[in-house]
Amino acid sequence: MIVLIILVVALIACVLFLYFYRKHEKATGHTPYIEALIALLENNENLAMKKFKEAVSIDTDLVDAYVRLGDLYRKKGDVERAIQIHQSLTVRPTLNKHEEKKVYLALVNDMLETTRLNKATSFLKEIIKIDKKDKHARELILKIYEDMGNYVDCIALYEEGGTKLKDDRRHAFYYASLAHTRLKDIKGKDPGAEKEVVNLLKKALKIVPNSFAALFQFASYYEQKENLKKAKEYYHRIITQHPDRAFSVVSKFEKVYFELGLFDEIIPIYEKIFQNNPKNFAVGFALADVYEKKNDLAGAKEVYGKLADVYPNSVLPRLRMVKASIKDKALKEKIAEMEATVAQEKYKCGKCGFTTDKFTLLCPKCHAIESFLLYL
Repeated sequence: MIVLIILVVALIACVLFLYFYRKHEKATGHTPYIEALIALLENNENLAMKKFKEAVSIDTDLVDAYVRLGDLYRKKGDVERAIQIHQSLTVRPTLNKHEEKKVYLALVNDMLETTRLNKATSFLKEIIKIDKKDKHARELILKIYEDMGNYVDCIALYEEGGTKLKDDRRHAFYYASLAHTRLKDIKGKDPGAEKEVVNLLKKALKIVPNSFAALFQFASYYEQKENLKKAKEYYHRIITQHPDRAFSVVSKFEKVYFELGLFDEIIPIYEKIFQNNPKNFAVGFALADVYEKKNDLAGAKEVYGKLADVYPNSVLPRLRMVKASIKDKALKEKIAEMEATVAQEKYKCGKCGFTTDKFTLLCPKCHAIESFLLYL
């Protein structure tokens, strides 16, 4: 707030200076330009547009005024007018590098507003030509490629020489996501394509040995290929190396162990994880469920009780405790129906708080990777 007040005072001072001490000089666009900036600070966009128009009619060299005028047109919904203004600036031979970057960034925002993603990336590449060290432009291109599912270009940009993009987890995520895309495209038996999928996932694990995205895709791949021993290996790595994301594979993990005749081995794995972290709802709930299946009702109720204490607002552990304590079959079925109504899983991005009922590895809002956790 203090900074805003100081800026307003400074701008007013400039206006007064221009008015009283330079009144005799040739008319310039600086006064309406400064008035427009003040109007923007006061959220008076209509006045700002009027003053920016006045400024550029007096002085056509005020590039920033043109850019801001175009931005206001875009904000008011007239994107084509914004594009026209911004595009006209690109042919000016007198622009310095700072001004060129500002113009192209304005065009990027115009294109994103109209979902012209390919055009947006082409303008971002112009920014990189001007300034190879512009990290913001590179990151914005990556976000656009992610939205498009274009992981080939994500990898190419990440591995381009001279960049400072150093997030190894995201780098590995790109390889894992590309492998997933390639796998979906395979029709019938295609050993060459399957070999490519495996090699892509291996590259991901070489970059980050415990990459959740790579382990997740590897486990799914081997289960799809009915290679249950290899699927078990990767599901086990996910459960033990990423216990906070065990919720995403618990059912598949148990299915593979059951089909291999190793279901009893699940209990000590769950017990160790739950002992280390009693807040791990998914593993605790799965452990109690296994206890019930093994007819260890006392063990199940103990775990449900612990979960109820840790998550007092969750109804599920209490419903399960009640169901485990009664023998009436009809009543158990009624409780199971109640449980089904409140057992809808939701996931929340740990970075921006975005919630969804479909688990995903990439947040569609903030583009964080591997950020979704079970939301109770």
